[in-house]
Amino acid sequence: MDLTSWLLRRTPVRPLIAAMPGGVRARIAVEQFARQRGWRLALAPAEANVLVVAGPTTAEISPYVDLVWSSIPAPRVRLHVTDGNDAERVLSSVTETLYDAELQRGEAQQALRTEALPQSRQQQQSSAHSYGAAMHDDHTSEMSCGGAMAAEHGGHQGHDMGSMELPGGLPMADRSADRDGLTLDQLHVPLGPVLPDWPEGLVVHAVLQGDVIQQARIEVIGAVPVHDRLPFAAWRLDSVARLLSVAGWADAAARARVLRDKTLAGRSSADDLSRWARRVRRSGLLRWSLHGIGDVLPRLNHWLEDIVSGRDTGGNEELTAHELAELLTGTEFAAARLIVASVDLATHEVAYHA
Repeated sequence: MDLTSWLLRRTPVRPLIAAMPGGVRARIAVEQFARQRGWRLALAPAEANVLVVAGPTTAEISPYVDLVWSSIPAPRVRLHVTDGNDAERVLSSVTETLYDAELQRGEAQQALRTEALPQSRQQQQSSAHSYGAAMHDDHTSEMSCGGAMAAEHGGHQGHDMGSMELPGGLPMADRSADRDGLTLDQLHVPLGPVLPDWPEGLVVHAVLQGDVIQQARIEVIGAVPVHDRLPFAAWRLDSVARLLSVAGWADAAARARVLRDKTLAGRSSADDLSRWARRVRRSGLLRWSLHGIGDVLPRLNHWLEDIVSGRDTGGNEELTAHELAELLTGTEFAAARLIVASVDLATHEVAYHA
């Protein structure tokens, strides 16, 4: 065994899930398999070595998936789980492929030949989706609740960007007066559609001035009719898990996913659900972190009530894309991630401005 093979076999599997519209059960199956194998999910392409596309792809969304794939360094593996029943068969071979030194050498050489730097303006703007995701991850890590939440709880991606260009064809930021009357750069930053704990197919085209979103446009890429929605309690648990994960409370988010999976299997316990919901409600740090950020905290409390009662207690209507754009406009960049995580978007709405 050469050194490369030796190192590969000691490389932990780090999957990045690219959740597709209509692929919720495929995503959940991938999360279950990863948990059973002890794999820690990647939060960005740079830290992943496996890209798992979960759900049906379309010609509209495939380029975004390809862009994320090109951002994952070798060694790497790309897999496609089309539905929940396919996950175990597809994922069982991941280590064999990831640890194959000859195959990985060929993959790296192929990537060097085919994944050149973007040359056209259109390609550069498409790449901004990747940069937007990276910026977004940075801001998320700086949120007031992120580091502190880990301490308390024990764990823890267009627009025309201006008519002028910098050398090399890079677009230049616009300038405009901000809310305080100062002239600041306006940056056009798209977020999505492939981000962890992010609504499937959603793209937020944001115009940033400083750290404030001055304009937001919502687009849904590859939207499909909703025909396989989760049972109500499991759906709510999945939504709360997404929000808690973005808020930085990984332990409670992981527990929500375990309870979601038990609910789907018909093995959930009312007592377990109540104890977990009570723990989330009692977190003063969580309340402090979410207070004043849109309707995030009231929506979380409604979701918890729904989970414990097993029924819709009211006040949980899905938002349209237009309503989400209005919520995001005027908010700070770091808060936008929490707002998006706290809504169940009616994804049949395709594009709106605010």
